[in-house]
Parts: sequence; C-alpha cells; structure tokens
Amino acid sequence: MNPRRFQQLLVAPELLVIDLSDAALVALRRALRTEHPTLDDPAVDHPPVHRRALLILRLAARLRRALRAYRRAVDDVLRLPPDNDLPF
Repeated sequence: MNPRRFQQLLVAPELLVIDLSDAALVALRRALRTEHPTLDDPAVDHPPVHRRALLILRLAARLRRALRAYRRAVDDVLRLPPDNDLPF
C-alpha cells in the first residue's frame, strides 16, 4: 500500500469495503459463468437455476457500476483542496 492509498483509507475507510465487495462480485461472476457455461446461449431452454444465475449476474453488474460511481465521487471529493475557512 502506497502512502497516497493509506491517506485515502484514513479519510474514507469505506473504500476498503468497496474494494472487497467488488472483488467478491468478480469472483461470483466467474463462479457462475464456470458453473453455467451456456448462460449466454439463447438457443438453450434454461432451467430455473440458470435464469436465477442470469438475474444475479445482471444485479451484480449493476451493483459494480454503483460501487464504481461511488468510488469516483469519493475520489472527486478527495481531490478537492482542503477548506481552511472552517470555524473549527
């Protein structure tokens, strides 16, 4: 961990959990794709478990996008110069 990353985590410790959550979602995607290799084949009549796997993949992708958007918002705030005019 470099000093800049350490400073970010001191200010916004939730970034660590976001990183872990993103890694878990990537692992989940890989596991589901490995278990169900025909998920993208429209010619296959998917059983209910495949349909649930597809739903999970779609929702996981949405969550990953939301996590990236949150991270960008935090990064934007961290790039702002400190406000030294605060009364405390």
